[in-house]
Amino acid sequence: MKNITWITILTGSIPEAFFIFLIGLTLIGYRVSLKKLILISFIEGIFVYILFNYIKVPFGIHSISTFLFLVIITNLLIKVNIKNSFIAIVIGWMASFLTQYINLIFIYLLGMTYDDLMKNEALRMIAFYPSIISLGIIALIIYKKNIVIYNACISSNNEKISKNSNFVVKISFLLIFIVLILFNIYLYIFRNESWNLEKRFTVFIIVFSIIALSLMIIISLKLFEKNIKKEYEDILLEKNLEDMKRNIKVLRKQRHDYLRHIQIVSSLLHTNNYDEAKNYINDLAEHINSEGISVETGNTFLNAVISLKQEQAIHRKIKFYINIKIKIKGFKIPNFELCNILSNIIDNAFDALDEVRKDKKYVELCICGDDLFYIFKIRNNGNKIEDTQKIFDEGFSTKQGINRGYGLYIVKQILDKYKSSIFVESSESITEFTIVIPKY
Repeated sequence: MKNITWITILTGSIPEAFFIFLIGLTLIGYRVSLKKLILISFIEGIFVYILFNYIKVPFGIHSISTFLFLVIITNLLIKVNIKNSFIAIVIGWMASFLTQYINLIFIYLLGMTYDDLMKNEALRMIAFYPSIISLGIIALIIYKKNIVIYNACISSNNEKISKNSNFVVKISFLLIFIVLILFNIYLYIFRNESWNLEKRFTVFIIVFSIIALSLMIIISLKLFEKNIKKEYEDILLEKNLEDMKRNIKVLRKQRHDYLRHIQIVSSLLHTNNYDEAKNYINDLAEHINSEGISVETGNTFLNAVISLKQEQAIHRKIKFYINIKIKIKGFKIPNFELCNILSNIIDNAFDALDEVRKDKKYVELCICGDDLFYIFKIRNNGNKIEDTQKIFDEGFSTKQGINRGYGLYIVKQILDKYKSSIFVESSESITEFTIVIPKY
């Protein structure tokens, strides 16, 4: 085969590498700057140019070398660990390879042969454009829709979920093996010049293999997705159990305090000190009213969550201000998930204040809205969040410990499911989360 020119690199290799990166990384949950992807695609193009024109490796070795190079630069330049880099490039490579079967139909319609393509660069470019265009369309859809089949942004501390990423790596190795088989068949068809019976049978094998491969991928990913969802449910359940334990502690403390007050009042009444008992009850009622206010959001479940958070705030020595400007009437989000969202955000605010030394710590909850949306604002005067883009990533946490970094991630997943949004703004003195939920 003749040397590859820069025209082929610029119009073929670089766009293909860009789409491989975009598809693979997006499908495993990474949102990488398009400028950075363009840069590393150019680096890949330079590598391919040197490989073909100076090192002169055979075509099959060229493919393996290019694949490994893509994995390495993904790891080094995008800072994706080597395992996830491998998975991303396998997925992108698979998409690229499968679209190249479109070229077979196009090549035979034009009446070209394998030798024609290898000798004529212009024909080669024309013949391979259908697959590049198809790959670009697929990449655009995946990127715009933010389609994720396996979220690889997982905390390394979570051993259970880490094991499942090993499962994906094994599937990736299996797919590479199948790709190599199909690639040999692909080259075999290229080198035959007539549509004889053997070639037709080979084409049938290719079509059957592609269908079987697609089914394997779909079944594997569905099984994996089901397993991951089960793990997220377990994490969510653990989180809810932690909340329940904290709430139970608060209720036990309340019960202990109320029993003590009842015993004091009973003792005063038993000794006929009626005026003292009356004054004690009045003082107690005034104290309770000063520390907590009656909550009425229009939603019984939200009332319960906010009331419990009031109690937690008292025991954590945090002022909890509540401003309800609109009553909740009907919700597209189920009550248990709505309570989980609000509980997670308020707990996150409480935790943020545990890390600071201030005399006046406060969390403010405001519930407002308009004709179309309910708006929840949760504000605290804790430390500034340095990277507000990453706090909703799975496994990301500023706190130490196992199974950290799932609260805000789960909140984001729930809100995305119901076409709702969450935003965060953070300064040196104030951090505010805003949740916007459509009414209809």
